[in-house]
Amino acid sequence: MNAKRIDAFAFARLGKEAQGSVPLARLTRLVDGLPEQPAGEAGLAHWSVRGEVSKSGLLAGQPLLHLHVRANPLVVCQRCNAPFAYPVDSEVVLQLVKSEDELDDGSGSGEHSGGYAGEDEDDEDEEGKGFVSNLPERVVGSHHFDLLAQIEDELILSVPYVPKHDVCPGAQANAGEAAPEEPAVKRPSPFAVLEQLKHKD
Repeated sequence: MNAKRIDAFAFARLGKEAQGSVPLARLTRLVDGLPEQPAGEAGLAHWSVRGEVSKSGLLAGQPLLHLHVRANPLVVCQRCNAPFAYPVDSEVVLQLVKSEDELDDGSGSGEHSGGYAGEDEDDEDEEGKGFVSNLPERVVGSHHFDLLAQIEDELILSVPYVPKHDVCPGAQANAGEAAPEEPAVKRPSPFAVLEQLKHKD
């Protein structure tokens, strides 16, 4: 299936499922300002979507879409300026509402705040510390729902604004070169100094 437009409410009501892939280069909002994305498999975003009508809890009777997106967009490290593939594996639950007014009524609205619905349910805060991660994100559904735009939104939200290597390749090399000099600048432990002073007394 191509990630184009679906009847979102019927998709949820009938419990349909679909999956597919789309070239990252087609997602113009995502790749704006990024390096040229690779061709072939490495440059694909893979997605799957499953519809349902919730049967329990506060969301009973509400139409939901479970969206899963995986990709490795090429980004530029803001520390060393080298390009690298940033792995994205994102899952989100979308609650379909009929109008923008329903987006703002406050109940059950899950916004992207560092966790997606279904992703951190084991980490749910049961002691009232404030953050509950398993609430769905509300979106306006329609009979011509732009699924591709939703997939692109999910990728945009998943890629950090300032991407960085965990450890830059150059930093590893520099650390290796600097290693032999380390003992020369090593300071004595303050506990060792105290021990020496005790012995002098």
